[in-house]
Amino acid sequence: MAGKVAIITGAGPGVGRACALTMAADGADLALAARRIEALEALAAEVSEATGRRVVAIPTDISDLASAAALADTAAAELGRVDAVVNVATAGGARAAVTDIDWDDYRYSFELNVLGTLEVSRRAADHMKAVGGGSIVQIGTLSTHSVPEKMAIYTSTKAALQTASMVMARELGPHNIRVNIVTPGYITGDNLDRLWGNIAEQTGKTAQQVSDRAASAAALNRHVDPEDIAEAVLFLASERGRGVTGLEIRVDAGQLIG
Repeated sequence: MAGKVAIITGAGPGVGRACALTMAADGADLALAARRIEALEALAAEVSEATGRRVVAIPTDISDLASAAALADTAAAELGRVDAVVNVATAGGARAAVTDIDWDDYRYSFELNVLGTLEVSRRAADHMKAVGGGSIVQIGTLSTHSVPEKMAIYTSTKAALQTASMVMARELGPHNIRVNIVTPGYITGDNLDRLWGNIAEQTGKTAQQVSDRAASAAALNRHVDPEDIAEAVLFLASERGRGVTGLEIRVDAGQLIG
C-alpha cells in the first residue's frame, strides 16, 4: 500500500489497532478515527513510531452524521488522498429479546452501524473516484449467520450494513471501487476474556474451560487473533485483492463451514 492513504474507524484496541499496524507496515499512511482523543492520539503515535508512516488522529463520532461526513474530507486534506476505508467502529446494543428492546438503544446502534458507517463509506468513495478507485472494507459479525437470541439489535443492524454494502459493490464497481466484508470469529483479547468470565460465572465452569469448548467447535480448534483479521483486511484493501468485490470473507477459524 505504498503511496496509499487509508481511513480506519473504530481505531482502538484489538482489530482497529491491528489493522493500523498491519496497513502502515505495508506502506499506507493512515487517518485513524475514534471518539476518545487521548487513546486515539496514543495509537497514532505508536503506529507512526513503529512504521515511520504519516498517521493522523481525527476524533470522530460515527453515530453523528455530520462528524461521519467530515471524516473523509479531513483525511484527504491532511494526507492528500483517500484510497481505502476500513470500518471497524460498531455499536453492539443491549442484549434483549425483541419484545423488550428499548427503541432508543436500537436507534443508536442503527445510526452508528448503518447510517454513520455508510456515510463514511460514501464520502470516502467520492475521494476514491478522484484517484481512479479504491477499497471499502466493512467488519461484519457471525451473528448475522447464527442469529443468537437477545442480539437482535446488533444482528439486524449489521445485516442491514452488509446488504447495503453488497449493493454499493454493484454501484461503485464501474468506478473501480471495491466493497467487501471481513467477518471475524471469536477474537482474542480483553472483550473475549470478559465474555468467557461471565459465562463461567453462570455455568460453574472455569473461563478456560468455556474458552476451550468454544474453540473446539471451530474446525481449526482455536480462536482468531486481531492480526488474523488485519491480514484479511489488508488483502482486500490493497491491490492484492483487486479482483475481489461484493464478498464476505469469514475469518473465524472454521466456526462456520459452507
